Amino acid sequence: MTNHIELLNTMKIAITGAGALGTAHARAAREWGAEVVFIHDARLAAAQTLAAEFGATATDNLEEIFARPLDGLIVATPPPIRIDPITLACRHGVHLFVEKPPAYNLEQGRQCLAAIEKAGVLAAVGFNLRYDARYTQLRDLIGDEPVHLVRTVCTIDYYLNFGMSPWFLQKRVSGGPIAEQAIHLLDCVRFLFGNTRATRALACGAKNMAFDRPEFDAESALQIVYELENGIFATHMNHCGHDRFHFDLEVVGPHLRLHANITEPNIHGYYRGETIDLPVAGNDAQGGRLQVWLQAVQSGDASLIRSPFADALQTQALVDAAARSQATAQFEMVEQV
Repeated sequence: MTNHIELLNTMKIAITGAGALGTAHARAAREWGAEVVFIHDARLAAAQTLAAEFGATATDNLEEIFARPLDGLIVATPPPIRIDPITLACRHGVHLFVEKPPAYNLEQGRQCLAAIEKAGVLAAVGFNLRYDARYTQLRDLIGDEPVHLVRTVCTIDYYLNFGMSPWFLQKRVSGGPIAEQAIHLLDCVRFLFGNTRATRALACGAKNMAFDRPEFDAESALQIVYELENGIFATHMNHCGHDRFHFDLEVVGPHLRLHANITEPNIHGYYRGETIDLPVAGNDAQGGRLQVWLQAVQSGDASLIRSPFADALQTQALVDAAARSQATAQFEMVEQV
């Protein structure tokens, strides 16, 4: 992606949520030339620590960050804390970059979307896989070839070393591994096939490790089956107590079987009688998603954003259906946004 540091150096950005994600986004915004002027967090000490790195103003009062003109607000709070910063930003005409998931649930997401559309602000959601070159290359490689099955896998070591923020494993805050981990790959599958919406989902899972940590109730092992509107059936396997990180994706059709995995440098597999081993072009998916949002805000070109809030709610609807099915033990229909 083109470096536009000089072009963006007049943009003023605020961050709400001074944790690891807020810190990463603040540094990326500065790298791309924006000025971080406000850091907000309910924990004032955390806001002050991060603000000191940027010469920004720290506050625990959300409304205070809108006291001066802002171009954009980066929302890096836990999922239940979305409605207030989003609606306040919309009230002041401030553009939004929202970490995933877009909301704690679809109901809250609809409230946020109504405010976004009424205000006419640009709102992107932080689905970084949409900005990873391997998935745009895979999408182009598939082209019009029929695909009937997709399989994704996420493994991470949370339940082994507990190095994450504690709320990641508390379902009342994170929504559990479907919303906190699987959502990236569920969204990526939709992206590969033209943002096709899902129609139904079934999930089952259990916390079957770390029994001495009752404060954590997120499932360690999880399986999801879902169907897309275009007829593709997909499965997702999630394990957040595994000692190696994997974000794997496999597509299968009559004449292809292709793998695009974050931990591997190439897209590989079989395509129309040929063995495929395609190098992935260099990219910075984490920083790239923020750069694209900054470019969109400055230019007013919403088409630059690959993860607009309205479309992200289609993935949220799939997440909600999968979560409901854990209680009903049957397929749940995905609600219309």
